[in-house]
Amino acid sequence: MNDFSSGTQAIVLVMFTTLVTVTLMMCIMAGPDRDDLTNFYTGYLSLTPLKNGLAIAGDYISAATVLSTTGIIALAGYDGYVLAVSTALSLVLLMFLLAEPLRNAGRFTMGDVLARNMPGRAVRIAACVVTLSATLPFLVVQLSGAGSLLTFILNIPHAAGARTACIVIIGSLMIIYAAIGGMRGTALIQMIKIVLLLGTSVVVAALVLNRFDWSPGDILRAAQHGSGAGPAFLQQGLQLGTSPVDRLDFVSLQFTVVLGVACLPHITMRLYSAQDVPAVRRSMSWAVGTVTTFCLLVIIMGTGAAALVGSRYITAADPHGRTSVLMLSQVLGGPPPPRA
Repeated sequence: MNDFSSGTQAIVLVMFTTLVTVTLMMCIMAGPDRDDLTNFYTGYLSLTPLKNGLAIAGDYISAATVLSTTGIIALAGYDGYVLAVSTALSLVLLMFLLAEPLRNAGRFTMGDVLARNMPGRAVRIAACVVTLSATLPFLVVQLSGAGSLLTFILNIPHAAGARTACIVIIGSLMIIYAAIGGMRGTALIQMIKIVLLLGTSVVVAALVLNRFDWSPGDILRAAQHGSGAGPAFLQQGLQLGTSPVDRLDFVSLQFTVVLGVACLPHITMRLYSAQDVPAVRRSMSWAVGTVTTFCLLVIIMGTGAAALVGSRYITAADPHGRTSVLMLSQVLGGPPPPRA
């Protein structure tokens, strides 16, 4: 439960409903003109590099990046910093190694790339199985985080039934957006999403820095104190442990993020909406720049949450720290905390 007043809750509910309604209408207006596969999956290659790059960044910056990574930074410090860097590095890897070959070899999906070299149904079935195996767990994580966020924003009791209802509502909206809007409609939604996220994150990060007179050293010292871990906050091990096996888990997690996240199907599908190979390069440049900037803001916000909110209050609201950003915004909206 949050500490918003009833008036604030009403404003939040009205804004949430308005945003859903407006974006749904925009998705309908930007959707495919007729029932055509090329139009639905690529938008007739009508997206400019800037728009496509923002759409890729919007797809890439998920609820897990915003909520979970910020929470991990707030609770585990160094481990979260490395995770944020790995998140940005994954998209860089896609840009330099895979973006152009995928755009040249495919038509709509990764299955087209594989079928080009190995014709037949078997390879498409295998691609489908791999896609579902990678996408379903990822989807569960996203919906779980989004459900926690919605229950917190709307001040709904954090019971299993209420959270499940929020997850069903969000999942249904996702399906409606994708089915109605196609590539162009969902690209528009992702562009709006990333612009809003960047704008709000810049404001929150600036407020955090301003609280500490724009001194990174002061923020880190306050974060060490607020986390309750002291100097260990800036050392590896708070998330997974410090034994050799735990360190191996940490390294394998970073490899998984770097090698896997940018290759998820909903990211690679965006490459096929670019007009040509030069457009893919420019699109990826915009996407990498946007994602790198956002990951830097996530690091500032996560550290600020540890410094201003404290791990004890964060874990009391959510053991995984997924509400740390919202709790940070509540603290920033109040009077400055006493300084030592």
